[in-house]
Amino acid sequence: MITDRQINATRHPITLSFDDEALEEEFRSEHNSKTLAQVRVAIIIAALLYAAFSILDFIVFSDGRWKALTYRFGFVIPVLVLGFAATYRDYFKRNMQSLVMVIIYIAGLGIALIAYSYQDSRGELHFTGTLLPIFWAFIYSGLRFINAVKISLSLIVTYEVIFVGFSGFPIELLVSFNFFLLASMIIGVLGGYTIESYFRRDFINQQLISIEKQKNEHLLLNILPQNIADELKAQPGTIAKDYEQITVLFADLVEFSAWSLKNSAHDIVRLLNEIFSMFDGLTDKYNLEKIKTIGDAYMVTNNLRETESSNVESVARFAFDMHRAVESFNLRSSHKVQLRIGIHTGPAVAGVIGVKKFVYDVWGSTVNVASRMEATCPRNEIQVSEASYELLKNRFIFEDRGEIVIKGHGNLHAYLLKGEKVDE
Repeated sequence: MITDRQINATRHPITLSFDDEALEEEFRSEHNSKTLAQVRVAIIIAALLYAAFSILDFIVFSDGRWKALTYRFGFVIPVLVLGFAATYRDYFKRNMQSLVMVIIYIAGLGIALIAYSYQDSRGELHFTGTLLPIFWAFIYSGLRFINAVKISLSLIVTYEVIFVGFSGFPIELLVSFNFFLLASMIIGVLGGYTIESYFRRDFINQQLISIEKQKNEHLLLNILPQNIADELKAQPGTIAKDYEQITVLFADLVEFSAWSLKNSAHDIVRLLNEIFSMFDGLTDKYNLEKIKTIGDAYMVTNNLRETESSNVESVARFAFDMHRAVESFNLRSSHKVQLRIGIHTGPAVAGVIGVKKFVYDVWGSTVNVASRMEATCPRNEIQVSEASYELLKNRFIFEDRGEIVIKGHGNLHAYLLKGEKVDE
């Protein structure tokens, strides 16, 4: 994944390459992928034009006709056809820039050889054709700017060797030809530089959008479960789902209100953040869903994730780890924190209400009983309802508390969760 630091990397003023190697490699890979279809079209057009210009061999020229046709149909067009076929091979995709440079060079060389073969009968007409590969290299070949410059300079050197060194063209024709070559090179450089600058700006913008999207996605998933987040993005509004059985855990810091009166707000927030951050890490360990914090209370449930589920045993082990996390905190802190935990299992409704500042929450009697289990729990203990006890009794050790009074629910049987049984 590209980072913010890489996005801010500078570019070379001439080659346009990013200073960051990983960012440059990412751009090259994406550029090749996006321009592959364009390369195929360009090769097809080049082959068709090569074939179409053979009409000139019969209409305009009288000598060298068969030699020119041999260059067209026996050399260049077969190379173009093979090049087009190669675009569907992985090797071509990995080495696209180099292979496209070779194809353009052969196309340019073919035009030069045809012009050379007609030098005794208006071969100057083919001079203009030698400019086409240079424009092709810069404008529609899929080559990066610096590679277009390299292949264009190679073609110009080849033209100079063929026409100046071996042909019998008049000197004034060669001088004017070089003026056209120079002008086409300048136009190509300006166009190619602008095109690649645009491509690179667009690449950076897309990377920035992707980074911001990932940040927003991460923020959203810190608020909502994945399936609820996906549903809200698809169709905002009220979302509520029934769950036949979930386990709800409430944890509360003992006498926190009294402690908070003696300490600054900054110290309170710092302490809660440190403790609750440890709990957050444990929710990932056990595939649990943190629902919310209310003051010094911490609420967790299981079985809300569609892709990952966790049983009531995970909630019990999570509770033990919460106590161990608090013990670890007390060893390194001057504040001695004590914890009460309540657990209950039953049906509930979970979802999101409203369209602004939405919060994922769980409702129902199960939530109320879990909260009461915590409120009536002795300090540094874990109290569970009878419903949770029935699901856990085969794997865990309990202390029977008998019936306790639960506001709104009357007398309910409760148990203290003391430890996990050891397999014999």
